[in-house]
Amino acid sequence: MQLDKLRLDLRPRSNAQGLDLGFALLHAGGADVWRAWLALWLPLSALAVLISWYYPDLALGWLLPWWLRPLLERAPLHVLARQVFGQQASWRDALRAWPRELGGGWFRMLTWWRPFMAGRGLHQPVWVLERARGKVATARRATIARNGTGGAALMFGSTCATFEFVLMMGVLALIGLFMPGESPNPFALFGLTDQGSLQAALGTAAWCLACAIIGPVYTACTFTLYLNRRATLEAWDIEIVLRQLRPPARPAAARHVASVLMAAPLLAMALLGMPPPVQAAAPAASAPPVVPACEPPDGLRKQDSGRGPDRSPQQAAVRRQLDEVFAHEDLRGYRCGEQWELRVPPEKEQIKPKAPPLVPRWLAAILAGVFKFALIAGAIALVSWLLWRYAAPLRFSLAAAPEPRLATEVGGLDIREESLPADVAGAVRALWQQGQQRAALALLYRATLSRLVSRQSLKLHHGATEGECLAQARSANAAGTLDSASLALADQATALWLNAAYGARWPAAETVTALCSRWQAHFDREAA
Repeated sequence: MQLDKLRLDLRPRSNAQGLDLGFALLHAGGADVWRAWLALWLPLSALAVLISWYYPDLALGWLLPWWLRPLLERAPLHVLARQVFGQQASWRDALRAWPRELGGGWFRMLTWWRPFMAGRGLHQPVWVLERARGKVATARRATIARNGTGGAALMFGSTCATFEFVLMMGVLALIGLFMPGESPNPFALFGLTDQGSLQAALGTAAWCLACAIIGPVYTACTFTLYLNRRATLEAWDIEIVLRQLRPPARPAAARHVASVLMAAPLLAMALLGMPPPVQAAAPAASAPPVVPACEPPDGLRKQDSGRGPDRSPQQAAVRRQLDEVFAHEDLRGYRCGEQWELRVPPEKEQIKPKAPPLVPRWLAAILAGVFKFALIAGAIALVSWLLWRYAAPLRFSLAAAPEPRLATEVGGLDIREESLPADVAGAVRALWQQGQQRAALALLYRATLSRLVSRQSLKLHHGATEGECLAQARSANAAGTLDSASLALADQATALWLNAAYGARWPAAETVTALCSRWQAHFDREAA
């Protein structure tokens, strides 16, 4: 990229200033930009008007140019990209190059991005100018859209769409003023009932005319926003300054080095406040001091630097040179600029005679009624949406809630009754005597849960923990659906299993034997 041929003064700007730069670019050479845009837009608009005339009930008239518009925007982008670097590209060159520039992002632009991506102009140069594709293009788009640049492009695209709607309504109102009637009526066109083809064709033509005006503005402004973002990311302003530097000639370089070596002691003495050695010197010619274009801020006003009086003309000259260096715009700590401010009106203002109203009273009443109805409808829609979005307890469903699924395992232990041996207590004693304490306690615990679920209808949900199972058993006992003996057995079996499984604290053999006897006596008697 030849940045030394760049015609724009690119430096870090805000997003609003980057968008505003597009108007300056169009003003400098926008004739070919508009020609390239209109050469593609006008034939498509004529086709859309014909479709609206012959098929007024269908929305194909305005939908076709609206859908294909992102592809047409690449022709004026071709002209703008070359004008920025000082190349003169005509609209004919843009039309010849347009078919080759349709690749990259066209499927995205015509499918899921089309209804929602109003800031597409920021990403068009990534495909058209940088020729990025695939993951590289995705990464580049994400980088370009950061720091609020993507949001600025989206808001600008929405604003351009609003201006297009305003222009369309203005054109239709202007046509309505010239329609036959007792008095001029800008809404006369909307009152026609027997000329649907005329209404559809005029509406499509008015919208196409509005897009023909706003289209190049949108493309140019989003393109300069893209350039501003790249200038900020890649420091184009610094690179341009470095490219403009030229190395001095060799003989002059030697003289400059000697001058710097001779002036170094004087500079050090001037900074330290020491007088230079006494010598005869010719009066030094100095450049005129740099006068700032505005007053410095309060915190940066010049104060007493603590220097002593000048001891010699050489010291005064060095100090003047230092003052000139630090008075430069890049070193003084502030910049001078212009800013628009609201003008304060005078306290006593002459009362001007009231001008006649620009809008008739009947039209103002109609507009006020429409605005009132829109405001009330918008408030009702907003409140309804807030209630639907945030008032979850107010929602209801006609379908009954599904029954909770009973647990088949707890903590990784299978509690299905078919997975247990016929004699649970005997199997637990045998495992304990064989030294398999963990397996014995696990069998006793899951057998206890299985009996509570299958024979006493304890509702344990799938995925419940040991503590949740015990809490559910206690709740069932408080409700009278589980007896106290079963709760005591479940409590002791859960305690032994938790202490052994998570704390490696094994109970005595007598405790396990006694619990097995109580377990067998209770559940076997219950089964009998």
